[in-house]
Amino acid sequence: MTVLSTVQSACSVLGLEIPSVLFTNTTRTWVEMQNLVNFCAKQLLEEYDWQRLKKIATVTGDGTLLAFPLPDDYDRMVKDANLWGPTFTFYPSQQVSDVNTWLQLEVYSPEPWEPRWSLFGGNLNIMPVLEAATELKFFYVSNLIVKSDTTPDQTEFKADTDSFVLDERLLDLCIRYVWKKTKMLDYAAELQDYETALSKAMFKDTGARQALISGAGWGRFPTGQSFP
Repeated sequence: MTVLSTVQSACSVLGLEIPSVLFTNTTRTWVEMQNLVNFCAKQLLEEYDWQRLKKIATVTGDGTLLAFPLPDDYDRMVKDANLWGPTFTFYPSQQVSDVNTWLQLEVYSPEPWEPRWSLFGGNLNIMPVLEAATELKFFYVSNLIVKSDTTPDQTEFKADTDSFVLDERLLDLCIRYVWKKTKMLDYAAELQDYETALSKAMFKDTGARQALISGAGWGRFPTGQSFP
C-alpha cells in the first residue's frame, strides 16, 4: 500500500472526502493530513524496537579516536543494547550515563580491560582508546521508516507513492484516532482499536519466546524451549 491508499482508507472511516492526491494538494485539510500522517509514522517508530528497523552498527578503532559518529540513520539504540567486540569477552562494556562519572573517567583513565561508553555530542564515546583495527558492534533502531520508488529510504513521507516500512494498518488506525483528537472529537474507540492492534503487532514482531533450561540438552549446555 502507498501512503495515499492508507490515508484514503482512514478517510473513508472518518467520513472525510476521499483524496485523489495528497502531497501536491494545498487545500488546508490535506496539508493538515500530510503533517498528521508523518506525525503518526514517527509515533509508530518510537512505540517499539521493531525488528524491521533493527540494524547492526560497527565502529573501528585506530588507536587514537575516542568519539565515533553514529550511523546516519540512527534513531536510538535498541533496549538493553551494549557494545561487543573481540576484547570484550570477559569484561563486557559498561554504559556511563552520568556526565560527571564520564569526566572522572577521563581524568582518571580506566584500566584497559574495563571498557566504558557513553552517548553525547552526537557521537558514541568509548574509553579507553580502541586499538587499531579493533571492531565493536551494537544494535540500533533506524529512522528510515519510508520507502520511495525514486529515492533511497527516508525519514518521512514526501510523495503519494511512498510506502510505510512498518504495518500500514497500524498507520491507518493511528491516523484515525489522532485526526479525531486534533479536531477535539471523541476518539476513545479509535484509540482502543489502535492500542489493541499495536499490542498484537508487538507480540508477533518478537519471534519465538524462549527460556533457557540448564542441563536439559546435549551435555551440560542449556537448551532453548519456546513458549507461546
